[in-house]
Amino acid sequence: MYELLIVDDHAHLVDSLERNMPWETLGIGKVHKAFSGEEALEYCKSYPVDIVITDIRMPGISGLELIEHIKKYDKHFKSILLSGYGEWDYAQEAIRQQVDGYLLKPVDHGELACMLQRLTEDLQLEWDERGKQEKAMRLLHEHMPLLREKLLMDLLQGRKLSTELLEEKLAYYQMPFRPSDETAMCVLRIESSAEELNWQDQSLLASAVVNIAEETFSDLFYVWRGRDPFEHEIFILKAREASWLEREPQPERARQQSFEHLASRLQRHVRHFLKSSISIVVSHWHVMAHGLRGTYQDSLAVFARHLGGETDLFIGLQDAVAPDLPYRIHSLYESPPLIQLFEIGQWEAISAKWDAIFQEVTDKRMESRETLLELYYHAMGAFSFFAHKNGLSLHDIIPAESDKAGDASRFRHMRQLQDWVLHTLDRLREMTKSEWNNEQAVLIRKVRQFITDRIADATLQTAADHVSLHPAYLSSLFKNKTRENISEYMYKMRMQQAREMLIEQPELKVSDVASAIGYHKPQYFIKLFKEHYGLTPQDFRHQYS
Repeated sequence: MYELLIVDDHAHLVDSLERNMPWETLGIGKVHKAFSGEEALEYCKSYPVDIVITDIRMPGISGLELIEHIKKYDKHFKSILLSGYGEWDYAQEAIRQQVDGYLLKPVDHGELACMLQRLTEDLQLEWDERGKQEKAMRLLHEHMPLLREKLLMDLLQGRKLSTELLEEKLAYYQMPFRPSDETAMCVLRIESSAEELNWQDQSLLASAVVNIAEETFSDLFYVWRGRDPFEHEIFILKAREASWLEREPQPERARQQSFEHLASRLQRHVRHFLKSSISIVVSHWHVMAHGLRGTYQDSLAVFARHLGGETDLFIGLQDAVAPDLPYRIHSLYESPPLIQLFEIGQWEAISAKWDAIFQEVTDKRMESRETLLELYYHAMGAFSFFAHKNGLSLHDIIPAESDKAGDASRFRHMRQLQDWVLHTLDRLREMTKSEWNNEQAVLIRKVRQFITDRIADATLQTAADHVSLHPAYLSSLFKNKTRENISEYMYKMRMQQAREMLIEQPELKVSDVASAIGYHKPQYFIKLFKEHYGLTPQDFRHQYS
């Protein structure tokens, strides 16, 4: 329930409103009164309210000035301005800019009730949204280490982010790294095997190693860490500002030597304090935005080659990099994989990934038969996954070629394969889009039918509850699909229903028609009807009878 304050220097008007409005029905739990702008302002400083109803002109602080003062320390209250006819020109522009509603005196209780109902609905939506935002910020703070680690893993596994977006994410996660920074990488593997330790001991050992590593590096370097799917600990380092390294005659050499010295010390500390062994690969320095993915892949290759039966090794990456294999299509295997993109329906990302794959094939002159087959079978696997996920068969999504499934011989060169892949993607995307549009159309029909069936008490909230959607989302969806606001549609349907009742049921009183379509004050209904049709309900009935 909300709290409301009525402000007017005419005490009898304040008392009349307090006595004669159905406050509880309108969601107002408590009504406060003030008889001057000064009194209202002092009250609001100590006891914030949700809605303020104030006269526009009072001795001392006017209604507009009162609203302006309250907004300095409370941005979330709603305001209704009461204005006499002679004050209308003076107040019109200020009203549009500062208040949420206005009414002419003497106040029509039906109009005020409708306005309060709208404002309490707005307050509820705003409270819901603020609650979600506050919860999201708490969760963000609690999960910040996980979010930082996920960003690092995304970059290491090949997710492509623009420099601007990466800059924004790093700042949002409150990290002292920027895409243009020079960074180095330390990849570490704990050598204790699953046979030697149970999973609890492995987790404790890994946490202890990470703590020692961060403590070892942090005096000279900022540290950004993560654990990859292969249980390697990854550390990205950036030299701290104003460290003694900057004063060295050869700061870059001193930085590398210090990095390798600290990594070696880490290895010794783990051996001494934890009675365990680790193997480490350390890189040289590079611009972070350009070097993370390649350095990580090279480090994994070094581990695969050098750490078979050996443990407790310390390897400089620049001395151990293997030449890249000429036939490897990096774009095809970069994260996220095609099937994952199909799983979540990221069509733009799917198209971008295939564009990158074919562009890499062209740039590296990899248009061999072996490469064509590799791409073809990846495409068929992804298309088959999409079909089965949606309860379809390959014949449904590739009808003209279902008899050739698994037969890549029809593609004589890479361009034919590329055209086929892109054409099939367009077809799948249109199928998905059509299905979603159909679902949205059904939902809009349900909302319209609900409004027709419940015309007397239909609101945005009840309509949203009927189709299990958030009111704000339903409002946006309805406007997007129908090109009109849902409130406008409800109003139009009420006027249409009233028109039909006036013509087809002449025995009904105007007050009965008003009540049947949700207006409890006949005078307010008569005003709306005349604005809509140009005639009062009685005149309309006479004209069409």
